[in-house]
Amino acid sequence: MSNFVENDGIKLSIPMIIFLGLFPGVIVLLIAFIFSSPIIGINFSIYLSIMLATILGLIPTELGILKYFAWKSNRKIKDIIFYKEKMSVKKMILPIVIPFTFALAVFTLFTPYELKLWGNLFDFIPDWFKINKTNFSELKYLKISLVLALVFNGFFGPFVEELYFRGFLLPRMKIFGIFAPLVNSTIFSIYHFFSPWENISRIIAVTPIAYTVWKHKDLRLNIITHCTLNTLSVIGLIISLLL
Repeated sequence: MSNFVENDGIKLSIPMIIFLGLFPGVIVLLIAFIFSSPIIGINFSIYLSIMLATILGLIPTELGILKYFAWKSNRKIKDIIFYKEKMSVKKMILPIVIPFTFALAVFTLFTPYELKLWGNLFDFIPDWFKINKTNFSELKYLKISLVLALVFNGFFGPFVEELYFRGFLLPRMKIFGIFAPLVNSTIFSIYHFFSPWENISRIIAVTPIAYTVWKHKDLRLNIITHCTLNTLSVIGLIISLLL
């Protein structure tokens, strides 16, 4: 069985793939800046601003693009999303556990040191816009920020991202051959414009997850893994604040 969708009717050039991959990230970046900027005056924390950008930017933008391509091809969104084969629960265990464990190890062990590798490259970004500089114990609207993070960063955001990046874009990246999941993961990482100092970690962590769905054709694998990773990151933050 081919690892790519053939004769789908939706043809994406390399520039279009890059544009579609990065454009939602630009929208998220702009909305997060508007909400967090002390210059404009709203002055929310960057953490809360990113949650709001997920709700107001990421989700509607990516679903809107999917809706546009579905409308253009006279279909529904579900018809242009692929990798919908259903594996048995038993067969799903290893394709979830192995990439999940690897990604968790990368984010836990490597990410804290990645910023040192970049040196002063990102010093031009003001501290109020750096989520890694956030003092969560002094954060205003902390409770609502954490609730929004659990709901939208833990589930709805990654769910839509998987539909968009892995269910829509990845099957149409045949031009990259066996490197399609790697290219997909690289674009996905860069599209997180608000945390470029984590790009290496994200690419390393996400690529095996992308190859998993590319191989098994079951998008549920990525959705479960992505949602679980994001939810655990929020739970970990909550626990650290309670200790």
